[in-house]
Amino acid sequence: MQKRWIVRDVCPRDFIVKDAHPAVPQLLWNRGIKTPEDAARFFDPSFEEGIHDPSLFTQMRAAVERLLTALSNGEKIVVFGDYDADGITGSTVLITTLREIEAKLRTTGRTGRQDEQGFDPVVPFVLSSRSSCVSSYIPHRDKEGYGLQMASVAQLADEGAKVIVTVDCGIACVDEIAEARRRGVDVVVVDHHQFGETLPDAVLIHPSIPGETYPFKSLAAVGVAWKLASAMVAEARSRGLDIPEMFEKWLLDLVSIATVTDIVPLIGENRVLERYGLRVLNKSKRPGLSALFERAGLVRGEINERDVGFAIGPRINAAGRMEHASLALRLLLSETEEEALDLSHRLESLNRARQAATMEMMKQAEQMLVEAAESVKLHVLWHDTWSPALVGLVAGKVADRYGMPAVAIGKHGDHWIGSGRSYPAYDISAAVRRAGDGLLTRSGGHVQACGFALADDGHVPVFAERLRQDAGERLTDNDLGPTLDVDADLPLEDVSWSLVETVERFSPFGCGNAEPSFISRGLHVISSRTVGADGRHLNLVARSPRGTVQKFIAFNHGKRLNDATVGSSVDVVYHVGVNEWNGRKEIQCKVVDFHAA
Repeated sequence: MQKRWIVRDVCPRDFIVKDAHPAVPQLLWNRGIKTPEDAARFFDPSFEEGIHDPSLFTQMRAAVERLLTALSNGEKIVVFGDYDADGITGSTVLITTLREIEAKLRTTGRTGRQDEQGFDPVVPFVLSSRSSCVSSYIPHRDKEGYGLQMASVAQLADEGAKVIVTVDCGIACVDEIAEARRRGVDVVVVDHHQFGETLPDAVLIHPSIPGETYPFKSLAAVGVAWKLASAMVAEARSRGLDIPEMFEKWLLDLVSIATVTDIVPLIGENRVLERYGLRVLNKSKRPGLSALFERAGLVRGEINERDVGFAIGPRINAAGRMEHASLALRLLLSETEEEALDLSHRLESLNRARQAATMEMMKQAEQMLVEAAESVKLHVLWHDTWSPALVGLVAGKVADRYGMPAVAIGKHGDHWIGSGRSYPAYDISAAVRRAGDGLLTRSGGHVQACGFALADDGHVPVFAERLRQDAGERLTDNDLGPTLDVDADLPLEDVSWSLVETVERFSPFGCGNAEPSFISRGLHVISSRTVGADGRHLNLVARSPRGTVQKFIAFNHGKRLNDATVGSSVDVVYHVGVNEWNGRKEIQCKVVDFHAA
């Protein structure tokens, strides 16, 4: 399906950035940066100025006090994480921090007999993970589903948990948390998801709940977890514990992973976290990450946000999708090279299995789409052989291809479990709640992504029809169809090393700060050929109306060779970057899309 190109309006002529490539003002304007001061902060974000104090969270003090008291008293703390990369990395951040503080409490001789600061001396103790009072729990994606369940609350309470810290879940678990409180278990919720009219009876560390004073609202759960970790470390130091000075900054390698994989906007504080987090990721000493880099063929020192999104994240997520997310958590927490290598090998095998299974599901989905009505404004696909752990990938691919919301549903046991993907114009989580009224057993998510469950076979087609009707009533034809945002018209003559260096300054790229894209029009094709395995890619050489010649590489466009025959005239949308081969560097123009001029 041909994409509709949307070229951004030209920025005001009086918006000038000194000593910059001519494209810079337009690129900044497109990203809402409209003053020289904002531009300076964007290009050179300061960690000290760009990172907000975690104590600005309204309930941060209560969370820190409860957790440090539990560590002091030797109470059992369970970090209850979601099974995706956000939940896994967020859990790793908190488990690592809690155990560090716990170890320092014990080795400096402290016990549960509290003095006025909350601690009292005792015989020093060397901590191991087995003797720690901090443990983890991640539910099985298919068997248990998302978030706290009554069964898991009962199990954890029976096993002696006194505090549960939910990570990337919990804000919608009102009844389950009430049951935990009834059983004498306190709960700290570390989350960023949508919430209902009633909030749970817990300590809530969530940037968007009513009355919350924390200024940045778009943190991933791992970012929220890092805020809690930083606050705990600061308080522990103030009480005399010798926590290493850079301890919390070394946790930013984990923050950099899920800030990309959870597709939160890479603006404001997230941009600062990601930029500095990538630096830490490239220097990370975690055995688990080192093993993961090796399996993925990544070179330390060169890892960027794209590597996180397409190599690291999928491997972490493969654990929960294909077996159990605890494998990925164990990898990130692993302390020896031997353990890390073994777990990374298992994740690599699971990721390959995930790729094969997803490909097969997509073949079935494509057949369903051939038979689908052309007038629908939302696709709902389901099959009783589909793995619920993979339906989100199918929904995402369908949504991207057709430029409309999509929902995919699979079956586990007697339950149908689905995922939805959408765009800012259509809140898929709210839509699912409307269409699923009286049918759903649970649901949750964001504006652009959601998860849900249905308990009855007969409810699936009813839910699907309701959802299609909801989209039909709320979306117009102008809202639909695949689109491609283009930053600016650019004469081919302006493609230069200066432009490449300028574009690099805009990184890291992601949601809210897409890699800059340019359009050059009326290019004359002087060479075209397919390259790569099975001719999957297209290599073009084109000349501008003013005579400038430029090479282009169009990945995965090999089937479109006949659309770019020698002598034809094309308009091309592309990214600029660097191609390095055998020690030689050249400007690379990567085609995003093209069509006849």
